[in-house]
Formats: sequence, structure tokens, C-alpha cells
Amino acid sequence: MIKLIPDNVNINFVGHKNKIFIVSLSIILGSLFLFFSKSLNYGLDFKGGYVVEAQFPTPPDLSLLREKLAKAYPGEISLQKYGTKGKDLKIKLERIEETENSAAMGDEAEHVVVINKIKAVLGEGVTYRKVETIGPNIGKELVNNAIKAVIFSLLAIAIYIALRFEWQFALCGLIALAQDCIGLVGAYALLWLEFNGTAIVAILTTASYSINDSIVIFDRIRENLKRYRKMPMLELINKSINETLSRTVLTAGTTLLAVFALCLFGGEVIASFSIPIFIGIALGTFSSIALSAPLLLFFKIDREKMANKGKVELTQV
Repeated sequence: MIKLIPDNVNINFVGHKNKIFIVSLSIILGSLFLFFSKSLNYGLDFKGGYVVEAQFPTPPDLSLLREKLAKAYPGEISLQKYGTKGKDLKIKLERIEETENSAAMGDEAEHVVVINKIKAVLGEGVTYRKVETIGPNIGKELVNNAIKAVIFSLLAIAIYIALRFEWQFALCGLIALAQDCIGLVGAYALLWLEFNGTAIVAILTTASYSINDSIVIFDRIRENLKRYRKMPMLELINKSINETLSRTVLTAGTTLLAVFALCLFGGEVIASFSIPIFIGIALGTFSSIALSAPLLLFFKIDREKMANKGKVELTQV
């Protein structure tokens, strides 16, 4: 295997645990502050609105089209080209707050009125591939379901770790995952990226990527508990992190390079998803290496039980 880091590396991660914990706490508190003070740039998935995907006979002039749509519709408008020929356009219109007229018309009638306005602006010869309305109630339901999805996923991960290792490992892994997820939400608020359905995918991807690295380190800790029965726990955890460091850095580095390329060359739609993934993987790598394992020092680990739990495989990393 390619090794970016020498086998005899001995970085004292555990020795700097207090500084690392301060950095991690700063990420969490800073992200929470941004969330509550600045909020998030919720997309139509959560706010409600209208989505139209249309194919034009010739590539449209976005600035001119945006100007015409703004005159016909008072809400926020987003235009995105997709496809290779520049003829396909995704139009998103924010649902404006309910007025007496819209309440009297009803959602279905309002949908017809708004879509007719859009079609009148777009003109003849346009092929409509998708026309849909996302109501405010659906948006609220999506928010609740998204929160439940993240919470249940984290709990499932914690149960798996507790069964495979011990509850202390599960708790430390959960704390690290909480930092990653909260930090990513803070990045959405700081960069004012659109928080939509793909944001939930980005959060869950970050959590799964992060916990995978943490489990590799936890596995090595368990192996070393059997090899070095009398080694102090602080030294053993540090040794385990360093022994898996080459694998972690190589995996994270290659993934970050691929995602960075998508951020640069993937276009606006792909970049809006790739940037959070890039930040999430960076946060997850940091928490896996420097946070999840050192947190074990705050708990009393039954070394004999851990050393004998499960089949220990002497694998090369």
C-alpha cells in the first residue's frame, strides 16, 4: 500500500488533547451561534415553492429571463442551467407568504395561476419536463423527517459501536459525530449555501465517512489492548492513532482531491453539494484522528474485557 506517512511516526495527539477539545468545542459553539443568529438559507424543499424544468428551442438569456420573471412574480427566483447544450433550465420560485387572495383561491388554484404566469413569460416552443408545487406543510414535514433521519442514524451507529466494542466507544463516537454534523450545519450558515434535501444527504454522508475512520482506530485500540497488556492507556491510544494514520490520511486525501475537483469543475449544481461534502470529510477526518479516541481517556475501560471481545485480526494498515 502507498504510505504517505512513515511507519515509525509518533505524533503526540493525546498529549495535545486539551487544545484539540478547545478547537472542537469552538466549532460546535461557533456553529450553534451562526445557526441561531444567522439561520440557514432554506431551499424550496423546506420553504415551499414551485419548480419548473423546461427545455428551450435555443439557449435562453438568463439575465433577460430573470428580469421578465421578476416582473411577473414577486417572490425569490432561482435559475439554473443543466445539461450539455444549455437549452435545459430549472426554474425555482419561492412561495410567497399566504395572502387573503391566495387563501381564498386554495393551493391548487394558486398553483395554476403561478404556473400560467411562468409559461406566459417563457413563451412558445418550450417543452416542460417537470412542473411541481411544494407546499408549506410539506416543507415543515420535510424538516421534521430530516431531523428524525439524522437522529435515528446517529443512534443506530451508536448501537452498532456499543455492540461491537463497548458503550464508552459508542459515546465517544457520538460526540465526534455531533461535532461533525453541527459543524457542517454551521458551514451552511456561514457560507449561506442553500439548505435543501441534498444537505441532509451531505450530513449523513459526513457521519458515515467519519464513523468509518473512527471504527478503524477503535479496532486498532482493541488489537493493541491484547498485544500490550501493561501499556498505559494514554500511550496505547496514541500508538493506535499513529498506526492507522497513514490509512486515514491516504483515504481522506484521495477523497478530498476528488471532491475538490467536483467543486472546481462540476458546475453550480454539483458544487453546491460538493462543497459541504468537502467540509464534512475534513471535519470527520479531524474528529476521527484527534477527538473520538482521546475522549476514551475520560472513561474507565475494562481492558481485559475489551482485549477478549471478538476475534482480533492482525491486519496491516
